[in-house]
Amino acid sequence: MVGALLSAAIGYTEGGRLSRTTPGWRVISYALVMSLPVTLPVTAVLATLTPITLSWAAVGGLAYAGLISMFLGFVPWYAGLAQGGIARAGQTQLTQPLLTLVWAWVLMGERFGLATIAGALAVLVCVAVTQRTRA
Repeated sequence: MVGALLSAAIGYTEGGRLSRTTPGWRVISYALVMSLPVTLPVTAVLATLTPITLSWAAVGGLAYAGLISMFLGFVPWYAGLAQGGIARAGQTQLTQPLLTLVWAWVLMGERFGLATIAGALAVLVCVAVTQRTRA
């Protein structure tokens, strides 16, 4: 878990730094190509160990995740990191858990306990404080 968080932090930082001089679509393209030596063998091993069941929903979900969420989503993300500063703009990503709760409540009628709501609000307060802090 720590390794995944650390590699994500390095990727975001380096991507934000590179997008100051390189368009975001190129930055994410380079990142995807550079990850192939790891992702391709892992995918091959998992494909041999896991039964593959193709459906239109599965293929559509994969296409959405790969093209929209991962590729097109990173273009404005890297632009925001380049324009707003990596440390400052990166803090806004901490609002995702709160937004996930809000959308789960709005779209699916999820109900949450007081501890969940308090935790989400505590994260939101921390993000607000860090946004006002100057280095």
